Amino acid sequence: MSPTAPSSLILAAMAAMAGAGGVAILAPGGAGGSSVMVVAGLIFLVGLGFAGFLWWLSARSFAFLANPGTTPEQMAALRDLPMALPEGTVRAILALIVGVVGLPLLLFAAALGLSDAVAGYVNGIIAGVFGYYFGARGTTPDVQSNRRVAEALTTEQRAHETLRQTTASAIDAATDAATRPGREADLLARLERHTALAETLVENFGAALPPGILPGNAADLLHRARAALGAARANPPDISAVADATAALTGAGGPFAAVLRMAAPLLPAVAGGPLAGVALLLGLGWSFSAAAWRRWQASVLDAPHDPALFDPGAITPDEALARLTPIFAQALAPLRETPGFAAELLDMALRDDGASRIWAAWGQRHFAGLAQVEQGLAEYRRALIEGEAAQDVTAEALRGVAAQLATAAPALRPEATDPAALRALATGTPEQRAALEALTLLLGRMRETRQDPMQILREITP
Repeated sequence: MSPTAPSSLILAAMAAMAGAGGVAILAPGGAGGSSVMVVAGLIFLVGLGFAGFLWWLSARSFAFLANPGTTPEQMAALRDLPMALPEGTVRAILALIVGVVGLPLLLFAAALGLSDAVAGYVNGIIAGVFGYYFGARGTTPDVQSNRRVAEALTTEQRAHETLRQTTASAIDAATDAATRPGREADLLARLERHTALAETLVENFGAALPPGILPGNAADLLHRARAALGAARANPPDISAVADATAALTGAGGPFAAVLRMAAPLLPAVAGGPLAGVALLLGLGWSFSAAAWRRWQASVLDAPHDPALFDPGAITPDEALARLTPIFAQALAPLRETPGFAAELLDMALRDDGASRIWAAWGQRHFAGLAQVEQGLAEYRRALIEGEAAQDVTAEALRGVAAQLATAAPALRPEATDPAALRALATGTPEQRAALEALTLLLGRMRETRQDPMQILREITP
């Protein structure tokens, strides 16, 4: 039924009565009961017309809700509307009902025998409804218009947000495309560094290291890294293989991280953890001068005596006496106060034939035999080299190394730089000593090839 059906029906009925004696029927002298029934019937028809109109509106609303294209925002907006109908629909229908029913009552008040009081009430209702409806429409903002403006603004904001996101995505894509070659080159260079490191540990040192120091799949990781390097040089390059191989070598399961963890317990007193101590030790060895490096390496590896490890005049007589080991300290105790004893002992101890010289000078009176002299001399020389190497470990040098490790993994960052703690190497197990010796030899190889171990340490996650 169309929205104009009720009013059309009323007008048709009125025209029929006017043209066919309807006014006479409704006259006071006529059948008053039948005239009332006719008016009641017309009002009933008007109600049916408005009911059909409301049904039609509701059907359209339900169809709108069932439409897959209806957005959640539109459905949420309908919840705030009376009967989920467009803004002002209910008020308009009520005004139409009052007008369509009330105006005929006023026009035919005399025919219906309505008193002046009733006619005045009807007139007041009609005037009040129409005055409120049209007055509200004229003097207050149109809510529907405001909603449309708000929806337009929301749509515009969404369009701006979509444009912003699209622009940001385009910028990110352009930036990624511009920086990708550099990032890929850095990743490839990192894999090359760690592959060379793994080759040294697995192929050069692996056979000499005790079982359990290197991971069981170290050779497989090295093979994968070499294959990834080959794939990276193809066209187009396989960067994903490079990333996977790099993550495997630099992660906790890589060979370098495994050797670090094995050697870590030898430095339990370093603040920040044992791994930080090993990292600090490697960084310190990298920063040494050539002479200091030789002394440090000899002290760690327990290398054979080499007179070149000692600078002439670097050891004072007092230091020579302070570093006496138990065998020499006990056997040569009667000679400590002899003038020139410390200098003479140091001179003989640093010579290649030092054992025979000491035996010839003091052996028969103070030692049980040449073998005791040789054992005591080996201990004394080790104490001398460790003392010289310890003096190379300064707080300033440690602070410089710690600063370079500030961007490494948290486990590799030293929290304090106490030279005494770094000099106090624990005895440890043979496997731990072997791991530390392997790191020392590896550091020597890196010094020769000018590969900074600090960069390697910053790139691993042990």
